[in-house]
Amino acid sequence: MTAPVIRQFAGTIPDKGQSQTAFDTNVDAFLDWQALQFAPDLVAFGTFASNTAAALVAANLPSLTGRELDAVRVNAAGDGVEFADVTAAGWALLDDADAAAQRVTLGAVGFASPAFTGTPTAPTAAAATNTTQIATTAYTRNAVADVLNAPASAPLYACRAWVNFNGTGTVGIRSSGNVSSITDNGTGEYRVNFSTAISTGYAAVVAVGGTAGIVSGGTDNIIAAVGSVDIFTFIAGSSPADCSRISVAIFR
Repeated sequence: MTAPVIRQFAGTIPDKGQSQTAFDTNVDAFLDWQALQFAPDLVAFGTFASNTAAALVAANLPSLTGRELDAVRVNAAGDGVEFADVTAAGWALLDDADAAAQRVTLGAVGFASPAFTGTPTAPTAAAATNTTQIATTAYTRNAVADVLNAPASAPLYACRAWVNFNGTGTVGIRSSGNVSSITDNGTGEYRVNFSTAISTGYAAVVAVGGTAGIVSGGTDNIIAAVGSVDIFTFIAGSSPADCSRISVAIFR
């Protein structure tokens, strides 16, 4: 049998030694009894190890049968003892030093900087909600579609890379996204190099301008690879030619 434990909690019962004679006597009696039952070999409690003392203490204690997890406490009158039903989970919380430790016992996250695990969920806010409410993945997906899509059920596909560059003289990028550099492979031949590779099967949209008569098209308009795409510009119906303004966008 596991020994019951005498416990005091703030605001429930007085502390020993505060002129509560009945309570002090009860605590001493319980400690004596506990020593007899669970530590009879301890020399320090030898003076209590007698049948007479045991009988006196036992007469003032309720039955311990089936009370391994319960707490023995002073009753409201302060002149006897009674049991308080406490579960194993309750003892774990009572043993915690503070609220933070109790949250850990309960498996709750901290308030200041929570670190969630598993798959936490939350209510999905109504469309166009503009508050500090948490946004779920469902809300975010719908919000993005509402902003970027015309009213329809067609899916949304993102531009994976884009660039605007000058293809005459020393090739120079004006602005770009996911493009690391442009390689000049010869007159009217350019390689757009991606910062992050893109699986083949993408669509490359090419637009040219700034130089009269320059077009992009024909059988070899583009040559696609995961790390780059080659494009070609030339005089309409004639030979390859450099172009001063070329824009390329990659979709997949």
